[in-house]
This record gives sequence, C-alpha cells and structure tokens, in this order.
Amino acid sequence: MLDSKLSEMFLILAEELHFGRAAQRLFMTQPPLSQAIRRLEEQVGASLFIRTTRSVQLTAAGAELQRRLRLIGTELEQTVQAVQQVHRGETGMLRIALTPSSAYAGVSRHLYRFRQDFPQVDMQVYEMNSSDMPAALYERRVDVALIRPSFAVPDLNPQLVESEPMMFVLRRDDPRAQEHSQGLTLFQAFSYEMVAYSRQQSRYFHLLQQRLLQRSGCLPRFVQESMVPTVLIMVEAGIAPAIVPASLARLRTDTLVYLPLLDADDIAAELMSAYVSDNSNPALVNFLAVLEQGRLL
Repeated sequence: MLDSKLSEMFLILAEELHFGRAAQRLFMTQPPLSQAIRRLEEQVGASLFIRTTRSVQLTAAGAELQRRLRLIGTELEQTVQAVQQVHRGETGMLRIALTPSSAYAGVSRHLYRFRQDFPQVDMQVYEMNSSDMPAALYERRVDVALIRPSFAVPDLNPQLVESEPMMFVLRRDDPRAQEHSQGLTLFQAFSYEMVAYSRQQSRYFHLLQQRLLQRSGCLPRFVQESMVPTVLIMVEAGIAPAIVPASLARLRTDTLVYLPLLDADDIAAELMSAYVSDNSNPALVNFLAVLEQGRLL
C-alpha cells in the first residue's frame, strides 16, 4: 500500500516540477520533501523524477504513477459523493406496493413528482392486493405501500394520501341517466338493481358499499359481484349500474355516464401510505415527504 501522505507530496511535486515551490505548498522545507520522495521511490521500486541542477522532470514511471493516483483521487471523490447521495436518499432503490384499484386515482402524480425530484432513485412499483401488503412490509419485500384503510394497521404508520367520492355509473343510453342528470340520492341509487363488490376479491369496496347501503335504508338488490375496474364491464354490458370511485369517471366515457351521490359526501374511497418504522431506507423519507407535500396542495 502506498503511503497517502507520500502520494500527496508526489502529486504536488509532479504538478510544480520544482522542489522549492512544492515544499512551499506543503508548508515544509526542501530536504524533508526530498527524503519523502526517495522513500516513495523505494516503495514503488522505480525512479519517479529526473533531477538536474536546472530542472525536475517526471520519468515514464513517474508519469504513470501520477496518472493512476489522479484516477484513484477521482474515484475516491465519486465514492464519497455516491455514499452521501445514498445517505440523502437521492440514489438507491425504493420499492412501492400499489393496489390495482388505486391506479386510476391521483397516485401517478405523486410517483411522477418523486421521479422528477429524485431521478437517480430506482423506483420499483409492484401491483399487489391491499390484503397482501402488510406481510410484504414486515418481510421487507417493499419499502412503502399505498394501501386501503381496512388493511392499514396502526403499527404501519398509516397516513391519508388520497380521498375521492363515490359515484353512480350507468350506461349513457339508460333512461335513468337523463332522469338523474344532476345526481341522485343513496335511496334512489339503491332502489335499482346494482352490481356488488366481492367480499373476497374487493373487501374494501364491499365494506364501503355496505356503508352506503345502510345509510340509504334500502334492501340490497345486488345482481352480480365484481371488482374495480372490472365492474365497468358489467355496467357497460347492461347488467346493472354500480357505485365506483370518482377516479374511474375518466374511463369508458363514450358509453358510460357518472353521476354524483348527493348525500354521500362524507363517505369516500381513501388510500393510505404505510411503512414499518424501522425501515432505514433514506429514499423512503423523501417519498413520504413528496406524499405529504401532495396531500397539502
């Protein structure tokens, strides 16, 4: 191993090619500098300088040592910079679990903002049912999950990311679309046959629909079960209307119409962020900050 102090002295002398000026930069006298260079030459087993009374020049071996020490210096600087970037969460990897039903909500704007702010972070997005997310977080298979509230247990630090109203969707050519063009009440909505959400495959929206049904005071008239976004196919096929999150209102607008529920403003589809407290990934802190900033806008 080369002595780092000797290497530093060599590089300065190689730049100055003058023992006096080099010694001055090193805040030392010439004799100790000459002795240090001789020790370095003994270490590498080669003469590094051609010394005359008039000049100092690098030998071929000296020029090669200068080139390699400069490369090492650059590599060390880049190494320190890379370590600091990882520490600040500016590089590295962030693994995000995303529930399929949230793909139509405003999640993409948060992901886009994070990509814009931290372009060197490798953002890996995994589609996953909310019911599978807690285990994935505990087992460190993902760093953060965008999860539905019914699965966001307290020790996963849930925070609200998105909240959107529910809407009544039916075919555009259905006479009821014109009848309720300004919206309809829950009682009116549940007086019709409707596509329900599967308790097994779409637990969160099943529970949400049950809350809406209970408020309506109606008896259920469900004709078939589905899940987001497949429920729109059922509606488009003319099987029955459905109640869906508002973010789906940009889909299939040529054949479907989405109507507001006039007395259900306080019952919304929510999406939460979730993570384990002892996750030490610095990129996670930055992602949570982006989510918080987006929530406050």
